[in-house]
Amino acid sequence: MSMSEEFKLTSPKGVRALLESLGHRPNKGLGQNYLIDANILNIIANTADIQPSEKVLEIGPGLGALTERILPQAAAVTCIEKDPTMVKYLKTRFSDFTLIESDALDVDMNQLFAEGITKVAANLPYSVASRLMVDIAECEHRPELMSLTIQKEVADRLCAPSGDKHYGVLSVLTGVFYENTLVKKISPTCFLPPPKVWSAVVKMQRREVPIIGNDMYPTFKKLVKHCFSQRRKQIGTILKKMDISPVDAILSDAGIEHTERPEKIEIERWVGLANILS
Repeated sequence: MSMSEEFKLTSPKGVRALLESLGHRPNKGLGQNYLIDANILNIIANTADIQPSEKVLEIGPGLGALTERILPQAAAVTCIEKDPTMVKYLKTRFSDFTLIESDALDVDMNQLFAEGITKVAANLPYSVASRLMVDIAECEHRPELMSLTIQKEVADRLCAPSGDKHYGVLSVLTGVFYENTLVKKISPTCFLPPPKVWSAVVKMQRREVPIIGNDMYPTFKKLVKHCFSQRRKQIGTILKKMDISPVDAILSDAGIEHTERPEKIEIERWVGLANILS
């Protein structure tokens, strides 16, 4: 019997036995909730739509339940794993992949994508998911598609349209570069140990052309972050406090009303405002 048959990664019993054999307890701080639902794992892999010629990145592979699905589909797979126990185990389980032992936040993502990785498929560590999605979106050589499992609450923010209560910095900054859609909600029971919250599979499809140019993006980002930090206030009031004048004329040029709140303003109007302010 092979190791993979002995420890089935989609059976709670198999995963418990494997963790025990490794002497490992899931680490809350690293967001180690192992996805054990075969149906959901297949949805993540299928959403990534991996072609035989493509290189794929997986972040936080854990025990490799998703890895074993994407390896046969891709030309090459690179995994980033921080936990030394998982790293050691993954090396015994798979041979034909690249493993980077590191915190994903410390990896030069742009370099990885410059080397030809075009897809990301991952059950992201929840504590760093928002930051990772923005970091990757901002890469010069950003991937063309990302299929990710994230906390449902973060998925709502990622995919929210303007006017929605979840719409904010995450929706706007990633929305400049990607079209984001919620693919499937995931119950806590699909994980071991079950997290306290619902999760979701999301798809981020790269836009052919970003909504704002590279040169303008830093100004735009600063403006958006500042305004959403006071999302209950009217945009006119926020800009006045920033010593911007004439506020009403500037807002009018951007097609924005003085009384609108940040969450009502679509990405395109934020871009217009940033262009005028610069």
